[in-house]
Amino acid sequence: MVPSLRETFNANFSEESYHQFLEKLNAVHPGALQFRLAETPVFVPAAFKKQMIDACEHIVDVITDPKFKELTQRSIPTSENVPNENDHAHMIAFDFGVCINDDGKLEPQLIEMQGFPTLFGFQFLYPELLREYFEIPGNYTHYLGGLDRETYINALRDVIVGPHDPKHVILLEIKPHEQKTKIDFYCTEDYIGIKPVCITELIREGKQLFYMNNGEKTQIKRIYNRVIFDDLNA
Repeated sequence: MVPSLRETFNANFSEESYHQFLEKLNAVHPGALQFRLAETPVFVPAAFKKQMIDACEHIVDVITDPKFKELTQRSIPTSENVPNENDHAHMIAFDFGVCINDDGKLEPQLIEMQGFPTLFGFQFLYPELLREYFEIPGNYTHYLGGLDRETYINALRDVIVGPHDPKHVILLEIKPHEQKTKIDFYCTEDYIGIKPVCITELIREGKQLFYMNNGEKTQIKRIYNRVIFDDLNA
């Protein structure tokens, strides 16, 4: 998308560097990487990035409007209504397609959005290692909103862990160690200290939940939910 950067990257690319990069990445959590990684990052022009961010902010303005939940209430199946839910999702992910408009110019088109986490741990590790093996311009960053390495992790910790001790916060999933995205679960534990726990491992005592943390029954005070509703109904 940025021809000059693409030409330079392609000219300097080598299969040897790519495989060394993959080996280093796989060594972080051996066997956990269950999906293919492209040989190259995507270099996004500033104007294209602005188009995507503007679209995201416009959508967020709509869905955070106080009247939005009331207007959309009837579209949510009764079985999926959650008591005492937050006013809005803590996290939202947008998927864009890169399209060519009638003027022959590139423009982003929204494919889908979800008020649900994505690979927030892995997407921190991946570009950090990428820079070790490939020449990425210093003025290009994978962070948005003025964040950097430290503030990104701090934001992730604030949203997921909050004021709690990480041992009282879990990443909840169905058979987390069998999921294709398990490397993200392990990266999340590396960065903010919370463990992936299977929903079948929860211990309920009255209105409290516990899990076994290295053999110690530990109270759960906050859940980073990675369970997809459709999987519960499967």
